[in-house]
Amino acid sequence: MIKRAALLLLASSMLCASLTAASAEAELNAALQVMGYGYKVKVLVNGVDTGVQGGKSEGRRLFAKSDPKAAKATPEIRARHFLLQRGANDITIEYSKIDPKTDDSLEITIDAEGYPQPLLRLVNKTKASDTVSVKLVIEPKAPSSFKPIVIGDVK
Repeated sequence: MIKRAALLLLASSMLCASLTAASAEAELNAALQVMGYGYKVKVLVNGVDTGVQGGKSEGRRLFAKSDPKAAKATPEIRARHFLLQRGANDITIEYSKIDPKTDDSLEITIDAEGYPQPLLRLVNKTKASDTVSVKLVIEPKAPSSFKPIVIGDVK
């Protein structure tokens, strides 16, 4: 009887462990960095404003909408940081120089965990303003075919 109970307990714990492993998805997160001195900047992820304004150096951590941490976050944090989805994500960047006579430059990158290079790098030194829209495919691990999106005055 004790052996049977021990076997049932062992089988039960193995089942729980395999269910937990199967249901636990790898986290999906990214870092948005903006060096926007001299620029007004707006970055939308899947149609939602991240709150980046430009005029300074800014960063945002971005997480999957389905991340379990979202339930514990305040509504303001949830609205601006839990925006990603597995697979295709629509990114729109709007920018304009505050003073067109200055020699300011703009650099925006999006790095994702599990990727060897930034997913997106935008550098601008010449345009006074622009709106750029791209689709970024984000998975927990970089696919073998990964190529970064590079826009602007990058050398």
